[in-house]
Amino acid sequence: MISKALIFDSSTIITLALSNMLSVLAPLKEAFGGEFLITPAVKEEIVDTPINQKRFELEALLISNLIKKGVIEVSNPPELDKEAENAMKIGNSIFTAHDETIKIIHQGESSCIALAKILSKNYQVLLAIDERTTRILVEKPENIQKLFEKKLHTSVRADKSKFSYFEDFSIIRSSELLFLAYKKGIIDLPAEPETAIDALLFAAKFKGCSISFNEINKAKLLSRESF
Repeated sequence: MISKALIFDSSTIITLALSNMLSVLAPLKEAFGGEFLITPAVKEEIVDTPINQKRFELEALLISNLIKKGVIEVSNPPELDKEAENAMKIGNSIFTAHDETIKIIHQGESSCIALAKILSKNYQVLLAIDERTTRILVEKPENIQKLFEKKLHTSVRADKSKFSYFEDFSIIRSSELLFLAYKKGIIDLPAEPETAIDALLFAAKFKGCSISFNEINKAKLLSRESF
């Protein structure tokens, strides 16, 4: 039986924390039947740095507690730093405007992609990423070129030979995790399914998850179907 791992970027855990939904992770992990992992760089972003900031101290403590309980584990294989550096170098050299490269991924995101690369040899890997740009880089990198051309009002060049580094990953967002948690009975809300899903997904959207209104409407239609 192939081992499974769900690797979390900072964005997904932050969305769940700000939506008061970190409690779904333990039962979701049990249902998943695999490991919930973060990298040291992600831990730095969601625990080590914010725990010293009054605005985010509570969320950081709650996340730290999940790590102490083993719900979330910090994975740091020996080759991680080198592969993360490689992921960042490749990702941030794909797109160019006015002869300058456009930085699109940061340390936490690159470390997640690197860990997925490393573990994919022995694991069935999922990436949990709410951040829009990184998700598009994995799923439809050509769309980033269009987004930047619209944003920068200029021509953007793409080195498409580097797209392949980010292929073959499957991504899930906090919105899908919340949908699954509701459908599995992990989340119990005093409302009809469509209302409950509407509340959960809009909470995720307003807390940072990149999900469209159309996607929310489709999820509401699916909410009454049985798994």
